[in-house]
Amino acid sequence: MAQDRRIRKTRKLLKQTLISVMKEKSIKHITVKEICEKADINRGTFYLHYKDVYDMFEQLETEFFNELKAVLDSYHKKSIRLRDTHLEPLFSFLLENKDFCIVMLSEHGDISFTRQLLHYLYERIVAVYGKNSSKLEHYYFFVIYGCVGLISNWLNTDTKETPSQMAELAEDVILNGIRKYL
Repeated sequence: MAQDRRIRKTRKLLKQTLISVMKEKSIKHITVKEICEKADINRGTFYLHYKDVYDMFEQLETEFFNELKAVLDSYHKKSIRLRDTHLEPLFSFLLENKDFCIVMLSEHGDISFTRQLLHYLYERIVAVYGKNSSKLEHYYFFVIYGCVGLISNWLNTDTKETPSQMAELAEDVILNGIRKYL
């Protein structure tokens, strides 16, 4: 069911406000009052949408992962190249959600978000490429942790490269190693 434009606008404002406040402090130190004051809305409006700050935070995380899954599922196996099937859509999605990702991967973010992202990416790789040895599993984790580091660095350094360029870089490092960059 489509949401009313006012509801979408209010939820977007609240999301932007939470992200803005999380740049300064962790979720456990943020109050509904603070969000409402910064968003210039009354508390009643906040409570029409969320039970509390943690409910809002959980809903934002859930929306993020649902959208990420939808984006990657829409590109599943349309191309043989890793960058086309997974990496470019991933980098494009992360760029669209840059502020949220920066905050969530920062010291003020939630470690469970990072774990959930790592777990999701691992499950995605296993579903596509299989898991037939412990060495391969170790390689997957190496690649995933490296990609999360690459993502974090890219988002925190003004995203000079396009998602396509980042996908190409990630694919090259994953498939060929880092030797040519040294």
